Amino acid sequence: MADKQLTQTAEDLATVYKTLLLDLPLAATKWGLGIGGQQETTETVWKAYDASVRLTSATVDTLYRAPLFGEIAARSLNVFLRGQQMRNALAGVFFTGLWQSVGLPTATDVQATRAEVQALRDDVRALNLGVQVRKKQAAAAKSEGQGRTAPADVSRNGDGRPLRAAA
Repeated sequence: MADKQLTQTAEDLATVYKTLLLDLPLAATKWGLGIGGQQETTETVWKAYDASVRLTSATVDTLYRAPLFGEIAARSLNVFLRGQQMRNALAGVFFTGLWQSVGLPTATDVQATRAEVQALRDDVRALNLGVQVRKKQAAAAKSEGQGRTAPADVSRNGDGRPLRAAA
């Protein structure tokens, strides 16, 4: 099994080198001179691409199977996460002082303000909806009882207070 993989890897490596260094320049030259066609050049490029993909896949598979790679990845991940925690803490300390000195709101303040504005929007929409419903009900009641309305009290304004006489 290992011999077969090694043989395939060696063949792919040889194919990539031969294609990139000999076949592709030759096919491109033929195409440029009008002797060969685009089809020949395209086939040569795909041959090199397929061999390089097989070679890269085999190399990556071999790398992932190595225990040393797993150990190095685990240690570097641990170091990376600790460094990230340290950077977050330092950034929090630095930017908190910066925002306070400049007078800009923090992200938490902005998010809280957005939540309050959204709540106000919802309240206004609910009030508008209620007003519209009341207007429709009043219009329906008015259309039902046309001509039977009581005379309006001219001595009072809309909020129930008496009107002032003009001086």
